[in-house]
Formats: sequence, C-alpha cells, structure tokens
Amino acid sequence: MKLSIVIPAYNEEQRLPPVLESYARFFSKKMGDEAEIIVVVNGSNDRTAEVSLAIARDYPSIKVIDEPSRIGKGGAVIVGIKQAIGEWKGFVDADGATSPEEFYRLYAVAQGTDGVVGSRWMEGSSVQVSQKAMRLISSRLFNGLIRLLLGLKYKDTQCGAKILTSQAWAAILPDIGVTRFAFDVDLLFQLKLHGFEIKEEPTVWKDIAGSKIRFFNSSFDMFCAVMRMRLVHSPAKPFVGWYDRTLSRTVEFFLRDDLFRHASLLFFASIIAAFGNVGFQKVVAVALSDEEFARLTAFLAVFAIIARPLGSLSTGINYYTRVLVQAGRQSVVPRLLMKWSLLTGCASIVLSLLCMMFAYRIAAFFQLERVAPVFVSAVALPAIFITPVLGGTLQGLQRFVWSSVSSISNALGRVVFAGLLVFLLFPTCGWALAGHVGGMYLALLVSLVALLPLFKNRETDGGPVPSMRLYLFQCVFVQISLAVLMTIDVVLVNYFLPLDVAETFAKAATLSRMVAFMAAAVAMAMFPKVSSADGRLSNEHRRIYLHSQLYTTLLIGASLALCILFPAPMLRHILDVAQPSGEILSYTRWMALVMAAPTLLNINVSLLMAQRRFRLLSVVVGCALFYLVGAYLFHESAYDIVLLAGIANGVALLATTVGIFTRKEQKEDA
Repeated sequence: MKLSIVIPAYNEEQRLPPVLESYARFFSKKMGDEAEIIVVVNGSNDRTAEVSLAIARDYPSIKVIDEPSRIGKGGAVIVGIKQAIGEWKGFVDADGATSPEEFYRLYAVAQGTDGVVGSRWMEGSSVQVSQKAMRLISSRLFNGLIRLLLGLKYKDTQCGAKILTSQAWAAILPDIGVTRFAFDVDLLFQLKLHGFEIKEEPTVWKDIAGSKIRFFNSSFDMFCAVMRMRLVHSPAKPFVGWYDRTLSRTVEFFLRDDLFRHASLLFFASIIAAFGNVGFQKVVAVALSDEEFARLTAFLAVFAIIARPLGSLSTGINYYTRVLVQAGRQSVVPRLLMKWSLLTGCASIVLSLLCMMFAYRIAAFFQLERVAPVFVSAVALPAIFITPVLGGTLQGLQRFVWSSVSSISNALGRVVFAGLLVFLLFPTCGWALAGHVGGMYLALLVSLVALLPLFKNRETDGGPVPSMRLYLFQCVFVQISLAVLMTIDVVLVNYFLPLDVAETFAKAATLSRMVAFMAAAVAMAMFPKVSSADGRLSNEHRRIYLHSQLYTTLLIGASLALCILFPAPMLRHILDVAQPSGEILSYTRWMALVMAAPTLLNINVSLLMAQRRFRLLSVVVGCALFYLVGAYLFHESAYDIVLLAGIANGVALLATTVGIFTRKEQKEDA
C-alpha cells in the first residue's frame, strides 16, 4: 500500500458524500489497490456514518471508523493514521476544499522528502473563492503568532492537506497532543523538533460554504493551544503539569460550554467598553458642575428607558434572522433588515421633529435653562431606534465579533467626542450629550459596514418576510417595565426631590449600575440558545438557564463586593468624588444591593421572552406599575424610592423564578 488518505468528519452528512465519491473514483483509477481512504466519523449526531458506509459498499478502498466520542479533528486524524497501512499517510478536510487531483499532485511532490503541506499563501497558490475579511485577518494574525512563539516558518499551517511518510508519523504520534484547531500546528511543531524536513507547496484551494469553524471559538482555541505548546517547551513546563493535574478539567468544562464561550466574548468586549464608559463618566464628572452632571444623568436615564423596549425589536430581528438562515432563506435577511430599518427610521424622525417642536416644554420638565440638550436628544433618536435592528441582525447571523466591535466603538467614541467637546468648547450637559450621541453613530457605522456583504450577490427569494408585530407588541410592555425597574430611580429622584439630593444620588446610582452592566453579556448569549420555535421548555433549556444564573450570580457577587466594601475608592477613581459623604456611600451600598435583583430578573425575562410566556411576564409589568405608583405616593426621601425599587424587583424576580421552575414542557401560552 503506497498511500493512505484520512478524512476526519464531524456532522458532514451533506458535504461528505460527493467529496468521498470523487476521491474514491479518482484514486481507484489512478492507483488501484495502492491507495486507501479512511473516513473517521467522530461524535456526529447526524447520518455521516451511514452515508459513508453506503458509499464504502461500492468502493473497497474505503474504510469507515465510527468513533462515538467527539474527539475533534486532531483526534480523528490520529485514529485514522494508526489504522492506515500506507507508506505515505495524509489527511484532507471533508468539505472538498482540496480536490482529489490536487491531493494526488501534492503526493507526487512529496516524493524524496519527509512530507509536504499545502499552502494557500505561497506564490503560485490559487484560492478559488475569496474568504471573508475576518477569516483572512485572523489567519494572518495567527500565522504571525506561530512564527513568533514557535519558530515555524510556514506561511500556512492550517491548510487541510498534509502528507507525511509513515516513518515521520511513527516518530511524532506519541508526542502530539489533541488540541482541536491547533492540531496542525502541533503536528508541524513536532516534525520540527524531530528534525524532519517538510516541504511547503502552493496549492489549489476552494473556500467551501458551511464551515463549522467560528471566528471567536477557533481563534481562542488556537491561541490557548499555541501558548500551551510554547510553555511545555520552556522553563514553565512544571506549571503546565500542575495545571493538567488540578485545573484542566474544570477549565475544559467551561470552554466546552457554548454559553460560557459566547458570554465570555461579549463580556470581555463589555469590559473594554466599560473602560470607555468609565472614561466618559470621569470626563463629564470632572468637566461638568454637579448640577449639569445631574441633568446629564437624567437624560442618559431617559435614553436607557427609550432603548430598553427597543431591545424587543433586536430580539425579534435576532430570532427571525436565525430562523431564515436555518431554513436556507438567508437571502430574505436583507429584506427583513431593510423593512425594519425603514420603519424604525421613519418613526424616529417623526419623534425627533416632535421633540424639537416641544423642546421648551421638555426643557422645563428637566428644569433646564437651555434647550440645546433637548435638540441633541432629538438627533440621537434615529440612532437609538435603528441600532437594535442592525444589532439584532448581527446576533442572528452569529457575528458576535462585529457586535462586540460595535459596542466598543460606541463606548470609546463617546469618551473621545465628549472629552473634545466639553474641554475644548463648553462644559455643559448639552455638549456632553453630543459626545454621547457621536459614539452612538460611530457604532451604527460599524454595524453597517459589517452588514454590507449581505447586499452583495444575494440570491432572490420571493417568499414573504416574516411578521414580528404580535411578538413585538407583547414584548414592548415587558421591556418598558424592565427598563422602569432597572433605571428609572434617577429620574424619580431628580423629579420629586431637591436638586442637592438628586446630584448626590445620581453619582451613587451611576456607580451601582455596574452590578447590572457586568452581567448583561450572559443574557445576550443565553437568549438564542433557549429560544423555542414550538414554545417548549426542554431540559437543555433549563440547564442553559441555570448556567446563566450561575454566571450572573458570580458577576453580581464581584460587583457587589466592590460597591459595598470599597465604595469610597470607587467613587473617587471612577466619578472623581474627592471626599465621598456618608450619604453618598450609603446610597451606593443600598443601590448596589437593589440592582442585584433586576440583574437576575433580566435573565428570567430573557428566558420567558424566548419561550413566549407573556402571561407570567405580566408580573413584571405589574411590579413596574407598583413601583411608579408607590414612588408617586411615597417620595419623602431617596431611601423611599430605593426601598420601593427593592420590593418591586424582588417580587418580580421571585414570581418569575417560581414560574420557571414549576413549568413542565408544554407549548407556548402566548
């Protein structure tokens, strides 16, 4: 036997059959009995093994190994190589990116060497379908990292076509660690350590649609694997051994949890954005007077209240985008995007005009001497309305990286714009708001850039665009109510209580918002994972929900510890309160405790909206009404409003939690 070809396959029921047949036909004619093809199906939950066995009946050269465990590409290749008997042993991806003719050419080139690897980046290579920009960028960054840390000089380590002599395989197999997408790097690194000379050859490669590799997941995996390889071959090797014995299983458990992975991406993006938000708060706190800062905080709270119910629009776009993609109707997504962009854009323009018409009355409500902040707010409305449409589409398409870049752009943009405006022009609420709005439009631009490829070379689909009106109508009341429960305290204090109290409370409330802000990523990552087309709450949904509450609780605990134990340093460093009074410290501690409840409630609301359980969600609406009526009747001090917020949020959290845990699998009740 001269050549053994291993094809690792995970859930390749659709793409593998034509590839396998083409390889079998070609090598049967070209090499006869001197070539074998070994398909290693690993942990698949579709019919990959069945279709492979069906094809193998017609081609004796095909062997099928059905490995029940999900051992990854590297594990599958190793299993196949150990069963291979050829003088040359190679592997190729199941997607057909490398044709059988090209693989045979690489085999011919390998003669007289220890092996050959295909390269898409050498001069003379041919990539027949262009890759997405994000994949290109990540590929080049990863290649640079490999060159720097491991000293590998290959221009392309990740091409799926590689062929080695059986002697080379025998030497390196005992030392190869199965590290998922870094398997190829590990392979080449071990070949270097063992002194084998491997040729890099330009190849013909076709980018195949349907890749299961996601940018964040694979990039994170490969980065960790490469760092581990570098540490193993360094003085830090004992630490790696200690890690393997103690923490590796726990870390691997979390890394295998999609919820944790996606929430981590969004969370770390939110951390970066948080630094921008803190910078914004610090800039305006230093530049503005206490009176102007209190007014700015009130306007930002109003923005949050407006944006919160629009989150239901983002949720609806997210859900229906995913449904269209899963149904093979991705070409309808641009129409869905355009439809709702026009609807929200027109509505926001009308509201902006009304806001400008009644600018003086609105200014009087906020006790403003100038109407400039009102006009700036009017300009902000289109961005507030359209952003959920674009953001929901990005999440529905699973473009979490672009979602993160957009949020970071918003946070960093507003601190830069606000800093320039309040320090170079005039330190007023209006100019600070203008900087905030500038960040919003920068984020909007990033989202538009990310979605532009949708409108290029799209196929036509005459099917209807799904209607979301009923879902949105139901969601909007819940989202408004949740926004009231989470953010209206500053507005109530500013309206009912004296200005000096409002100024003090505004800074305490701003700091305590960190409790809710830190955990928002978990709810965002959870929602698509618990959505149910038929309205059923499965055991898997419950598991994901419990994990979400666990991660949220951990984040809340960290935030509470900072706000309760160290409020004075936090106020000094974040909001530039030089000597925090006892009153502001007390407000900060109590508000942090109160904010824990709506943060957990947000997880419950996300789950219930994904399951369309609006009867139970009516409790949230009722608690918000109780909060508003209570504040209208009892507002002698800020503590009255804090107490009412705690009661309303606590009751809503308890009622929804009980409803979730007493729910059995059943159809939606909406």
